[in-house]
Amino acid sequence: MHTAEPEPRPLFPSWWRLGAFAYSAAGVVCVVASAAFPENETAMLAAIAGALPWSLVLLTLDLAPGVAQTALVVLAGGWAVNAALLWWLALRRTAPRTPSRGD
Repeated sequence: MHTAEPEPRPLFPSWWRLGAFAYSAAGVVCVVASAAFPENETAMLAAIAGALPWSLVLLTLDLAPGVAQTALVVLAGGWAVNAALLWWLALRRTAPRTPSRGD
């Protein structure tokens, strides 16, 4: 019977973790910049691009009072969902392969 020792954690984070952290930080910056400077089109375009595909919901919004706040909530939600998926990919562990009984 062979018992495998668990692999030690790497000293540096994986590229997935760095990517998830960078995406999360960029999301916070874009959403906060869009909220703080609503007249800045560049911040809003960056927030829309980063929240894809969820930001496509913005096409369904009517131009009514309060649409900017609704759009900001949609964009923040899109960034949050994308960041959560990236963090899930970055932090999931693969199951160790165990030999079958016939081996």
